Amino acid sequence: MKKLLIVSHCILNTASKVAMDEKELAEEYEVKGRLMRLVIEQNVQLLQLPCPEFIMYGSKRWGHVKNQFMHPHFRNECRKMLEPILLQVEEYLTYPEEFEIVGIVSVEGSPSCGHRLTCVGEWGGELAGDDTELLETRDTCRMAEEPGVLMQILEEELQRRTMDVSIMSMEKAIEVLSQVKYL
Repeated sequence: MKKLLIVSHCILNTASKVAMDEKELAEEYEVKGRLMRLVIEQNVQLLQLPCPEFIMYGSKRWGHVKNQFMHPHFRNECRKMLEPILLQVEEYLTYPEEFEIVGIVSVEGSPSCGHRLTCVGEWGGELAGDDTELLETRDTCRMAEEPGVLMQILEEELQRRTMDVSIMSMEKAIEVLSQVKYL
């Protein structure tokens, strides 16, 4: 039986992330490394989700919060991007004797791909101007216990199509893969 993990885009391609100091990503890289070692050791197959932020805003984008993506166009584009993935998931689920989808792996804190934690706030507007106003706006940003936009839509679509696939953090995926040896 083939085991599959569906992973957020930047787990396999960190070049798609918002530019930031690589030192800030050290902990995430360490967790990702543990996950990828298990994937390789256990011959788990990977299916990569799209990155709506990179696709719509490119590599030179600023960091965003979920609130900025909660508009009809972004949500609609996420649905379109997820359609080919959902069709593949449906196909794999049709043959449970051949395939097992272990789960979907989120990137916690992401405004798109967080599942239990995402960045929210009243971020927006012009960066030039009054420093006090900019700092006040920045200070509205915080982590909230809710899904990012892409994961929220993915969860809605899985439920709508009655497909039972768990969404989990990288840490939870490591735990799940560590409990059972897949070969």
